[in-house]
Amino acid sequence: MKKLPVLLITFIVFFAQDFASADDEKIRGELRQMADDFLNFRMMKGFDHEMSLAEAYRWQDEMVAIMEPMLGGVVGYKTGGHDPGPGFSTFPPEGIRAYILEGMMRDDGTAIRVDDSKVGFLEADFAFRVGDASINQAESDLEILAGLDAMIPFAEVPDPYYDPNTRSINGTIVANMGTRMSFTGEPVLLEATDAWLEKLNNFTFAVLDEHDTVIQEGTIAGWYKPIAVVRWIRDQLKESGKELIPGQLLSLGNIGIIRQIHEGSPRGPAYTSNQFRLEYYGLTDGDPATVTININR
Repeated sequence: MKKLPVLLITFIVFFAQDFASADDEKIRGELRQMADDFLNFRMMKGFDHEMSLAEAYRWQDEMVAIMEPMLGGVVGYKTGGHDPGPGFSTFPPEGIRAYILEGMMRDDGTAIRVDDSKVGFLEADFAFRVGDASINQAESDLEILAGLDAMIPFAEVPDPYYDPNTRSINGTIVANMGTRMSFTGEPVLLEATDAWLEKLNNFTFAVLDEHDTVIQEGTIAGWYKPIAVVRWIRDQLKESGKELIPGQLLSLGNIGIIRQIHEGSPRGPAYTSNQFRLEYYGLTDGDPATVTININR
């Protein structure tokens, strides 16, 4: 086989590098626009790029770096797609991971307005706090539990305001899942015991309104196993060259109770109550662990 001249090979290499660099700058321009649109409550568009999931997560890193000056540093991670409910066509089949930034955090009981999001919805979640860096090498479920120091009552208002004609798996990853607001209650301290694993795999929960009326209730059993989802986040971060840091929060995703804030949503009728109070039963000896989102109308 005839060899290509060295000069031609060099030209091809430099041309490919220049092409890749130009394409990267185009993507960075799209990310800056997406971040600006999200922060200013405009519909995010674009990111119609074929690439591996690993590459999409690399661009997610850049998207978050663009938003950090406005939203603060990384305080944790969230995930979705690990429950047995209907899947999302814009999630990878094995699940999806996104960042939680400091400016997204809200205290328990913080009131929001309907126009604090564009397509936001009230979502009952479940979270842990990382307690020890040993979690990055932990193997057994008990060893992973030993790397966590608290369960965190957690609810959120995601705001996935995308142009539906341009939404994709890679775009959802890069846009950080449209993460808008996260709410946390008082931590419940954990112990690395079989008894606690049993509690975590079998607790029950309910959402109530301001009149203590139960909106919906459920059980974690058969939904997802919390430690298994922590393992998935830990392993996915490792694949992305990252490690968990003590103090970081890990939101494990929807536990089956979602209510739309806005009228006219395909998710269903708008929630009309003024409070969305999530209570967890079976994790404490006394009152249930709780987190509350109030709605100012």
